[in-house]
Amino acid sequence: MARFKKFPINSHEGKVVYADGIVDGIVLLAMREVPNVELYTPVQDDKMSNPSINVAIEKDGVHVEVVVKIHYSQSVSDIAFRIQEAIRYNVEAMTEYHVASVNVSVKDVMFDDREEKTEDKTQQLAEAQQEG
Repeated sequence: MARFKKFPINSHEGKVVYADGIVDGIVLLAMREVPNVELYTPVQDDKMSNPSINVAIEKDGVHVEVVVKIHYSQSVSDIAFRIQEAIRYNVEAMTEYHVASVNVSVKDVMFDDREEKTEDKTQQLAEAQQEG
């Protein structure tokens, strides 16, 4: 995990400018640190941007909104809190911004596809036994 070191400000140094999408990338990185969570991505052919991450930089700080889907075995409130803390820590550690708010919306639930795989394997095994 990257850490941002603040050096004393010298009048001879330049200024640091962040690109428009840098905070989006940091939020995406923070989301990957939390297990059993994925960004919710609706199917949209005409839109190239990610509607699951919304970042607004205001005078009072950075406001982040994320839309996620979580694994069915996880507690929604615990995962949402872990997402909030991961985003807050990463954005403040990697930039000079203050995070004013992090809103997490859980839009979907993920299920294991192990059950489907075992059904497929048993069906394939039964078909193989019938052939042989």
